[in-house]
Amino acid sequence: MGTSSEWLSVIVEVIGNLGFPIFVAWFLLQRMENKLDELVKAIQDLNQVFNNTNR
Repeated sequence: MGTSSEWLSVIVEVIGNLGFPIFVAWFLLQRMENKLDELVKAIQDLNQVFNNTNR
């Protein structure tokens, strides 16, 4: 691998092989982040209900 064109082809191949899994991981993390935000809000709301009923 002495020439820059060989290195470029290797880099393109690595990006091609890793691009799709990285996209899938990013997509799933985005969905999970939204679900976690909803879960945190639900727990906070539940905590407020418990605090209001104990008074």
